[in-house]
Amino acid sequence: MIRRLFSRPAAFALIAAVAGPAAAWGQAPPRPAVGAERQFTPPPRVERTLPNGLRVIAVQYALVPKTTAILTIQSGLAMDPADRAGLAQFVADAAQEGTTSRDSEQIKREVFGLGATLSGFAGQDASTFQMRGLSDTLPQMLTLLSDVVRNPTFPQGEIDLLKANTAQALRAQLASPQFVNNRVFRRELFGSHPYARIGPTEETLPNIDRAAIVDYHRTYYRPNNAFLVVVGNLPPDAVFAAAERAFSGWARAGVPASRAPEMPTLKGRRLVFVQRPNSVQSSIAVGNFSIRRNDPRWYALQLANQIYGASFDSRLIRNIREEKGYTYSPQSQFQAMAHGGLYRAVADVRNEVTGAALQEVYKEIDLMRQQGPHAEELVDAKTYARGVFVIQNATQNGFAGTLNTVHTNGLPADYPETFQRQISQPSAEMVTVGAQMLLGSDDSLVVIVGDYPQVKDQLTGFSNITFVDLNGQRIPEPK
Repeated sequence: MIRRLFSRPAAFALIAAVAGPAAAWGQAPPRPAVGAERQFTPPPRVERTLPNGLRVIAVQYALVPKTTAILTIQSGLAMDPADRAGLAQFVADAAQEGTTSRDSEQIKREVFGLGATLSGFAGQDASTFQMRGLSDTLPQMLTLLSDVVRNPTFPQGEIDLLKANTAQALRAQLASPQFVNNRVFRRELFGSHPYARIGPTEETLPNIDRAAIVDYHRTYYRPNNAFLVVVGNLPPDAVFAAAERAFSGWARAGVPASRAPEMPTLKGRRLVFVQRPNSVQSSIAVGNFSIRRNDPRWYALQLANQIYGASFDSRLIRNIREEKGYTYSPQSQFQAMAHGGLYRAVADVRNEVTGAALQEVYKEIDLMRQQGPHAEELVDAKTYARGVFVIQNATQNGFAGTLNTVHTNGLPADYPETFQRQISQPSAEMVTVGAQMLLGSDDSLVVIVGDYPQVKDQLTGFSNITFVDLNGQRIPEPK
């Protein structure tokens, strides 16, 4: 038998003594005072252009003895042919699987031996390669990065493996209502515009072959179509010397002009329903188009989005999470790219509250558009944005990412210095106008992934519904 060391009253007395009077009476301890707001003073940048056209941006940010190097090719998924969507990502992935002097295993061993990391990613407007490691290994890191970007051999066996893995991933992603919703939303919103392409699909994957990969690389991977950002514990002269040695042999060449087509327009409310039989939830998205990333109105729209649904104390959270209990984590997403962007409010809800949740999403949209932000909301949103900016740029990697955004999207060179001031300037009236631009009400696209027969009676306000399957193909109304 285990002996009881304390009687119940004695145990309660001990807990009260340790926790203090507030805990004993069931009261939360007082919150600590908020500290003084910090201003961000970014380190200076030095930029030089190599004779072959490669721009190099060097920043001595001596936080720790490490360095982040990001090489950006200013062409991404938007340059993919429509029938080969996802090609840019295959180029970025396959380039790391072998060069004229290193096979895939040698690349991995060198990266590991340097204590570094290497990754490649294709976004809508650019493809980026990033290496992180100790500062004294920067010459070796840039030599390896240069080899991967300049001299890939794109081994057929590695391409076959990438395609097999991608096909398997695409099949698995069909089980995710959120993934399906995002893909269908982009297709339906942008139509034939290149921004509809977020990666390979079941239809385009077979068309991505080695010849297409080699051609994309030969066309767009040129120093005059690229820039290098290096942020770390190194003086700029050392960075430029290492970059010159690593990239001076990279030959420049003409690159096709990337003139983006006009953005589509959206009139009226459109509902696209993705039939997912036996689904117990509805994955809802409501949204429309937004502005370019370098539009000066971006700050006002960013604040409007934050107040509406992008922060954890947003109106959308307070309504359909805290008050209604319809969902755990609704949110709004504002993505501004080089030539335009999109906005989506998303929520996953139970079948029986699908219509009610959609009504509340629109209710909050209309209130934000008509009345704008409350004074306290606007102050809090600005304070939060300024504080998050400091946190995001408190590391070498974070500041390198900010500079990459600046140069990819053509933002002003003093963006890091002026962000806190710029985000503080929009008035309530400006944010209201931003909400009217960003949050579509009468003109908006709605995509729902769910089981239509179970929720159709809640969607009587939509007279013209398009039905698609999980692959986005048109189907008759589900019965």
